[in-house]
Amino acid sequence: MKPFRADAPAAARFVMGGVAADHMLPALRTLEPDARACWAYDLDVFEQRARRFLELFAPLRPLAAFALKANALPVLLERARGAGLGADAGSLGELEIAKRAGFAPEQRVLNGNGRTPEEADWVAREGVALVNADSLGELDLLERAAGKASRSIRVALRVNPGIETPGHRYVATGGEDAKFGIAPVEALEAWAGRARWPHLALEGVHVHVGSQIVDVPSLERALEISLELATESAKRGAPLRVVNLGGGFGIDYQGGERGFPLDAWAAKLIARVRGLEFEWLLEPGRWIAAPCGVLLAEVLAVKRRGARRFVVLAAGMNDLIRPALYHASHRIVPIAPREGPHAPAAVVGPVCESSDVFAAEIELPPIETGDVLAILDAGAYGAAMASNYNGRGRLAEVVASEGSLTRARAGETTEDLAARRSNDSLLK
Repeated sequence: MKPFRADAPAAARFVMGGVAADHMLPALRTLEPDARACWAYDLDVFEQRARRFLELFAPLRPLAAFALKANALPVLLERARGAGLGADAGSLGELEIAKRAGFAPEQRVLNGNGRTPEEADWVAREGVALVNADSLGELDLLERAAGKASRSIRVALRVNPGIETPGHRYVATGGEDAKFGIAPVEALEAWAGRARWPHLALEGVHVHVGSQIVDVPSLERALEISLELATESAKRGAPLRVVNLGGGFGIDYQGGERGFPLDAWAAKLIARVRGLEFEWLLEPGRWIAAPCGVLLAEVLAVKRRGARRFVVLAAGMNDLIRPALYHASHRIVPIAPREGPHAPAAVVGPVCESSDVFAAEIELPPIETGDVLAILDAGAYGAAMASNYNGRGRLAEVVASEGSLTRARAGETTEDLAARRSNDSLLK
């Protein structure tokens, strides 16, 4: 995606996949006349970042399983698979999406801390490279499913390493208060007693300390804990073969250089584990997907109240919940900026909630009704977390590549929402 440049000619200021952003909503309206907002993704940037990730870690020959929770749009997943990534699923639905996107069993990983019998039956029947089990009870569930199917399931235990990470507490997953994982002592006991689960190949350790991580030390500590556990487990007669270091690699949402230093981490990791005979797994999501996507939204109104300027967009918190949920800050720019002095503005949505605010105060040029703003770096945890709150249909998703623009998913209409009604008798 070509970054925004205020000094460029209007037609060249914002380009994605060879398509000018100011052409996207008008093009979408040929299919959806009432569309006033949409998601847009640069497929070329997505694929470039996927290949770059794999290139950095190539000496480890890892299975790098793209986190579907970040963005499970099928056309993106097909690009991910074509680039060499696997698929990291967190539910029965995501497992099926991964299968339909063409990921083979050896490319699929299952995560999550609330395993269902249906998910266990699915992996026993369809196959995955690895299940990251979150509790000892889950091992019993997987054992029953594998035994019933006369199959073996490869399993890693998710260990909570007790590592606190900076940032919002909702994206911290490795601290003592986090709901994820088991204690190291429990994991060691389970590995040593793995004969209890004869249909499971219980031979891996999984750590994931958080999301939107921008420094290396927390991942270094997680690596050392994983290696220490593997060493201790081998001493107890239960050698491990798989180390899954998770993901969490963050980006700089302000467009600077303060994102996760992936090059430095890859070099440190490769040097540290050289000569160790493990199979390695990584679970990238945001680092690959976020920079490739934007939320385009028409300006519905510009309202002034005293000295305050409010820019009301056609997109709301039901579309992009990150600012309301995490206090996340995205850059917001007009795709065809007007000339004139910049001044403070609050950028808000139309949802009937006070938290429906994308930016409480940013500097913007003159804005008029009908202009289109782009909320940047929205390719991860954007459309994937959208809802129908306030009776709002989820937005269309378009993809651009080499000058072509395609609607990859249609927007939901009021008729679509109304069609969900049923009148099926359950008890009489």
